[in-house]
Amino acid sequence: MTRLHLSERNLQQAAEFAPLLPAPQAAHLHSCRLCQGRVATYQQLFTAAARLPKPAFDFDLAATVLAQLPRAKPSFPWALSAVAVLVLGVVTAFLTLFGGVLMQIFQGLSTELGTGLGAVAGFIMAGQCLELLARHRQQMRHLSLL
Repeated sequence: MTRLHLSERNLQQAAEFAPLLPAPQAAHLHSCRLCQGRVATYQQLFTAAARLPKPAFDFDLAATVLAQLPRAKPSFPWALSAVAVLVLGVVTAFLTLFGGVLMQIFQGLSTELGTGLGAVAGFIMAGQCLELLARHRQQMRHLSLL
């Protein structure tokens, strides 16, 4: 009967975390001298690697890497401005084309109701614009930290 040996990954897991090895692999390891020897080799390797001193540089590695990255300057939110101009153009075109019809519709309504609806719409749009601007500034701050 041919038995397959443990994979390198399973051998490494057994060397570090023997109790976490699945039952079939643990049974094979218990009976196979070759796999036991490989696990012992990995254990020696892991022990030797743990004893190595931590690498020390005589320079600031993070500062050196960051100095080589391109500097991203915070820029004016051109995309947000372009969207605002586009929306303003669409609203202006809509009012130009359908302004007369809208005036007839709103003539029957109270002036206060129209003013209130306009104010609410204005506040909602202003809030959305401020939120977009805040997100843009936050993203630019994150980029400047890199």
